[in-house]
Amino acid sequence: MALRVIVGLASALGVVATLRGNEPESVGAQDRPGTEARAETGDAAGGKARRDTFFSFESRTLTGDWRGRLEAQGVRVNVFLNDQYQSVVKGGVESGGSGRNSGSVDALLSFDLDKLGVAANSEALLHLQANWGGGINNRTGGLFQVNDDSDGSIGGHVAQLWYRRHFPAQRASLTMGYLDYQTIVDRNRYSNSEDKQFMHQTLDNNPLVPLRIGMGASLTLKPVSWYTLIVGVADGQARPYKGGVSRAFHEEDWFTVYLENGFATSIKSRRGELPGHYRFGFFYDPGPRRTFPRDEQDDRSRAGDYGMYASLDQMVYREREGEGQGFGVFARFGYRSPENHRMSRFWSGGLSYTGLIPTRDKDVLGLAFSLLRSSHHYRRRVDERWASETVYELYYAIRVSPWLVVTPDVQYVDHPGAAGDVGHAVVAGVRVRVSL
Repeated sequence: MALRVIVGLASALGVVATLRGNEPESVGAQDRPGTEARAETGDAAGGKARRDTFFSFESRTLTGDWRGRLEAQGVRVNVFLNDQYQSVVKGGVESGGSGRNSGSVDALLSFDLDKLGVAANSEALLHLQANWGGGINNRTGGLFQVNDDSDGSIGGHVAQLWYRRHFPAQRASLTMGYLDYQTIVDRNRYSNSEDKQFMHQTLDNNPLVPLRIGMGASLTLKPVSWYTLIVGVADGQARPYKGGVSRAFHEEDWFTVYLENGFATSIKSRRGELPGHYRFGFFYDPGPRRTFPRDEQDDRSRAGDYGMYASLDQMVYREREGEGQGFGVFARFGYRSPENHRMSRFWSGGLSYTGLIPTRDKDVLGLAFSLLRSSHHYRRRVDERWASETVYELYYAIRVSPWLVVTPDVQYVDHPGAAGDVGHAVVAGVRVRVSL
């Protein structure tokens, strides 16, 4: 009932916002917790300091500008509330029933240690999170979640806690602590935030890349403006919300290793530069894995596993120079060993348009697909029914105000589970995001 009231209020506010005209700031930019962009502090038109007030449609956050003094001293506070309501309207393993609610709240405290006088050229982050609601992920029969933000009811916990040191000329940085590798590798401008972009897990990150959340370290090197090298290690047995610090120091010395090459492009056009990013990575995933048997007597296993991936995004059209409205495309690819993974190949691709509708310059339209293909070894040796699972998703993010975004979302999952037991699933829902 509470969610229906929220959605109803948000819909009414959306009408008001349409009549009011454009609102500042794009919702299409990547904003996964830990990679938040610093909020603007001035008026772009006149250069005057802007004062946010509580519950004002002009404010960047619902609660106003009380953070200003903290930020001046080197402490930045961001709090985000996400609430989703989804239903399987057709197909799946359970449809026709009522929808279900889920959500999360993220609090991020960023510390400029140089400004605080603690350590030169350094920063730190504490990311606290809480989750609620079961969602409908278990109703589709799919291999992955139709809502990557729906993790069940989990009390307050530490999602990230790290220290980062920047080296001279900002050409290198070292990050150490409790890391979320979803914020470090396999990033994508148009498909990298279940909080603001696509909701399906396979359109949030590459499902074949083991993106650990736990103890680790990451070294970022940027020798030139257009090339970035990331080398990272993470606890190979890390599990979210499960006491990763104790496991990292008391169990086997298994480390997941990442190596990513990133290339930045900028295409000239009559309306301004068109930025793009092309990332190519490799990873090693430790731990023994059973190899699919060749016959009844074959019971082999192998130590360690490997894989590769690519994540590409490119803006291809800009409406006006110096503004964010325009059209972008993205694509991903992933590969893991077919000897011991049921799903060994992955592709995804799609588009994003910011400001498609006149007078709605900050709304974002997203359309994408993902395809997971089963291992030929698994099909031949274990279960010939396994083929592929394909997902199509469409969303439209309505920027009601800088602090409120309402996003209707529709998904079609073809052959959930990839084994042919379920033909399809159609999922409809809405997401409400509030910057507190």
